[in-house]
Amino acid sequence: MKPDDLRSAMSPQSLQAANSVLTVIVEHPEFSRVFLSCIELIERLRALNIPSGIMIQAEPGMGKSLLLQKIKMHMARSLGMSREETLLSVSLDSAVDTHRIASAMTLALGYPALPSRPGLDLMNQMIDSRLERKRPLALLIDEMQHVCEGNRDITARAVTDWLKVRMDRFNFPVIGAGTQALERLQVINPQFTSRASATFTLSPFEFGDPWRQLLASFAAQINEVDLAVINGPLARALHNATKGNIRALKRLLAYASIRAAERNSHKVTADDFIKAYEDAKGASQDRINPFSPRIPMGKGT
Repeated sequence: MKPDDLRSAMSPQSLQAANSVLTVIVEHPEFSRVFLSCIELIERLRALNIPSGIMIQAEPGMGKSLLLQKIKMHMARSLGMSREETLLSVSLDSAVDTHRIASAMTLALGYPALPSRPGLDLMNQMIDSRLERKRPLALLIDEMQHVCEGNRDITARAVTDWLKVRMDRFNFPVIGAGTQALERLQVINPQFTSRASATFTLSPFEFGDPWRQLLASFAAQINEVDLAVINGPLARALHNATKGNIRALKRLLAYASIRAAERNSHKVTADDFIKAYEDAKGASQDRINPFSPRIPMGKGT
């Protein structure tokens, strides 16, 4: 959920509380491990002439886009504004093919606009010329699952071949993030995945100590409301409601915080989550609200 989704019909204090939840960053151990692996890969490739890469698989809402943003911010700070070396970043959509990825790369490399007749050969020349000069440290690709989703094996092979040529020629790693559909690349183009051979998975949290630690981190970082209630028995209901997904958790915490922010105590209660679940999921006669387990939603919450 984006912060803009919660803007209508809210007081300033409710809006601030919701935004504080939605924008908090919790760097759990697996997130940090993948982040450090990506940074080490980029640093290693600065000295070695070995095309390489990392594929990061995660279901929506588990922080893969945030991870790429953090990598980019970290490298920008470590290099400084005066360095010629750069980190390229593109995001793909469901219509990606070689022409579209070349278009995205052309803009990512700093060209102000595409050529008036953006043929693939011309864009390839522009891209290769700029890559030769910039020698980027890495290419970050978000939503990379679009390369291989659906019955698109020929297109996926062409796109990854296009990437492979430039990885080899200009010696930069590709760090791609997407859903579990990325696994199909191993069958579609093993030459590409032999280069981008490291794979990490950001999985939803199972219920247990790591989940409780995640909740505790949220409670500690949010100052606009008191989220201490999530550090107790409510942890199980929160896991049942979100299936361990961070985005789903943020959504519930944001809706509950909106209600708490309107009270003088600013204290989130268990009852806030009964309505927060309805706000997030909608009311249904057939769905059981995990925060009120004996009462089907729509029958008395």
